[in-house]
Amino acid sequence: MDKLIITAAVTGGEYVSKAVTPYVPSTVEEIVEEVVRCVEAGASIVHLHAKDPRTGEPHRGDPNPILKEYIERIRERVDVIINVTTGGGRVGVPPERWDELVRERCRLGQEMMSLNMGTINRWAEHATGPIFLNTVEMIERWCSYMVEAGVKPEHEIYDTGMINVCRDLAGRGIAPEPLHIQFVMVGRTGMLPTPKTLLYCLDQIPRDWTWSVCALGRHEIPMAAVGMTLGGHVRVGFEDNIYLRRGVLAKSNAELVEKVAGIAEILDRPIATPEEAREMLGLRKPSR
Repeated sequence: MDKLIITAAVTGGEYVSKAVTPYVPSTVEEIVEEVVRCVEAGASIVHLHAKDPRTGEPHRGDPNPILKEYIERIRERVDVIINVTTGGGRVGVPPERWDELVRERCRLGQEMMSLNMGTINRWAEHATGPIFLNTVEMIERWCSYMVEAGVKPEHEIYDTGMINVCRDLAGRGIAPEPLHIQFVMVGRTGMLPTPKTLLYCLDQIPRDWTWSVCALGRHEIPMAAVGMTLGGHVRVGFEDNIYLRRGVLAKSNAELVEKVAGIAEILDRPIATPEEAREMLGLRKPSR
């Protein structure tokens, strides 16, 4: 098996704020320190959303300047692969501006960007409404923007039909192979977080594609363990789960990274450094 790549989704995404857990990092300084702790615990990728520094809620308005500051400040402190959202940052931004903002966001200095591979019904209430909109046409354009900027897409799969979109993009050369897939097992309106579901998904993708798995709440660690045993990679962090164990809030994303790193050690699965992860994913180290 390849070494294990651990992604830490440190900023809590769209649903996690200070009202949910006091430990979610929200200011630039908090986020940078959290990234450093996660890398020290074993993460080689960090995934970022722009946050309101006071409340920890999603930033309302253009998130690109904030994301750029995160990236620049992180680069000053630690070597890590930086992955930023395309789907987040829509609160307060009209749809007619999404395309422009994503194109600009591809050139902030990160190495990867998440790209949701379809439209989904949201699994919880959200300020932008009950539907997360990503049409195939949007996906094609945004994937092209990433390729032009030298940024590797991380193709987010919320339901099994989205795998077909990935295969189509690869077949038409819009997404350069091998793709990197993330199976996002949200349950409710998406894929159920079960080993059987993951095994089905793996049967649908080429063997040379790399893949990772994340699951919400109490399913995060069990599905991470399943993914590790099957040779895949994992994502943990406050975007998906805020608890270290039942009823106990994690005080840092690093605690969740440490937990999966401990499982990896038991499974005799060495953990990839950021440089090793770059080689596995076909990334070039950014210049400082």
